[in-house]
Amino acid sequence: MTTSDGSWLGKLRKITDLERGDHHHLTADDDCYFVGEYTSGAGFSHSSTNQLVLNLKKKPSTRGTYQWKYKGQAILKAAAALANGINMNALNAVAFVPIPPSKLPNDPEYDDRMSQVVRAIHRDVDLRELIYLAAPRAAAHQNDTARDPVALQAQLSLRTEHFANLPQIVFLVDDMLTTGCSFRACKDMILSKLPNTKVIGLFVARRIIDHSWAFGDLTDLEDL
Repeated sequence: MTTSDGSWLGKLRKITDLERGDHHHLTADDDCYFVGEYTSGAGFSHSSTNQLVLNLKKKPSTRGTYQWKYKGQAILKAAAALANGINMNALNAVAFVPIPPSKLPNDPEYDDRMSQVVRAIHRDVDLRELIYLAAPRAAAHQNDTARDPVALQAQLSLRTEHFANLPQIVFLVDDMLTTGCSFRACKDMILSKLPNTKVIGLFVARRIIDHSWAFGDLTDLEDL
């Protein structure tokens, strides 16, 4: 699996004012980082990041097929890229909190890929599955819950037993930054209980919307 084009630099980059408008639930107070840029709707072969993200998202139902090894490879590559931007000498000062998947644990398609990514960063990471999905989460195309942080919070719960000795810096980790709804909901939930915590977002990729790939070379239309 190649990760060599401009969409994937293999290291964390900060969301700045230039990118924040693509993720409208983020504010200037949010500290978020990403590795690659995933082009929405462009498909698997469009870029290295598209390839990695789609491999990372392969469903558990593909276990046992030839596809499954690519998911494992994507988990390791994502972990290596996140680790590339983290001070390994300060791991004891940070907790990693995966943003929970959209399926309940008893669902056959439940996928804890981000917990797997965190575990692959380093054997000494402080992984806290602090937030969990407590009620079924509808798909974004069915209603607006997936884009409404307050509504999403109603479907999430905190494992308060994981608060013990929680470091003051928390990395909220997810595979994709789209609108920023999940980050907003999870960050606000943590701060509502632990207001002195510094919450930082780490994302394998951020979504970009680029329609130019669908039209090919339009230079001949410049005079139309």
